[in-house]
Amino acid sequence: MINYNDAFNSAKLIPGAHRYLPGWKTKSRAFRDMMSDQSKSQIDVVYDEETNLSMDVFSPGPYVEATVVFLYGGFWTDYEKSIFSYLAMGPVLNNMRVIIPTLPKCPDATIPEINKSFHRCLRVVCRRFTGDILLVGQQSGAHVVGRSIIKGELPKPILERIKHVMLLSPISDLKPLLYTDKKDELHLTEEVADAETLSSLDPAEKMNVTIWVGADERPIYLEQAQELATAWRCSWVKSRNRHHLDIADGLGKNTSQLMNTLMAYKLK
Repeated sequence: MINYNDAFNSAKLIPGAHRYLPGWKTKSRAFRDMMSDQSKSQIDVVYDEETNLSMDVFSPGPYVEATVVFLYGGFWTDYEKSIFSYLAMGPVLNNMRVIIPTLPKCPDATIPEINKSFHRCLRVVCRRFTGDILLVGQQSGAHVVGRSIIKGELPKPILERIKHVMLLSPISDLKPLLYTDKKDELHLTEEVADAETLSSLDPAEKMNVTIWVGADERPIYLEQAQELATAWRCSWVKSRNRHHLDIADGLGKNTSQLMNTLMAYKLK
């Protein structure tokens, strides 16, 4: 039988995995300081007063081509938005606004409740800002992003503004998590896992989706990426020499294969 605790443990096989988190924090702190000095950041903007959930907003200046909303990973339980500020650099340098929201975490919330909070965030974003919206999510964040574009989840006016969705190393099938130590913390039951498995659900019509996974990922992430791409009939990319802890790094650069792909929606 497959040991799913091990299958999802990406850091186990990545050399120097313990150095990534401090590195993210250092780069993000420097980026926030730079954006603050230029008056191009708004930190902890509340989008849900009832639960005090907030988002960080990074702007390129007066001219904005689109708004990128980024959701980080962490199995619905870990990390804070401030750790990933550095990933806003690439879009900002390409005249895009970047929003990184906080969402509730398990076990204080269920996965369906987390999804609903993201819907509230998107509604606020659409009221506050005009123009195209690009959604990017990583791992569990990719699941939340993917779940938001399922038929019937969001109003048509919001869906029409979403021009590109990128799912980085997504957890798309929740059923294997039933056989991990995370099951209870995630409030997972067979019913919830079935209802939240993306490959069993249909995305909204005409939704432009790209699935992006590192070639050096653990097999379960490669399998889930391919399975979802097949089910949704969308493109997927195996990024060479990338693994779970650096799969999103292309967002932090002015030009990269990931950034070029994200912006390619303008050519369609």
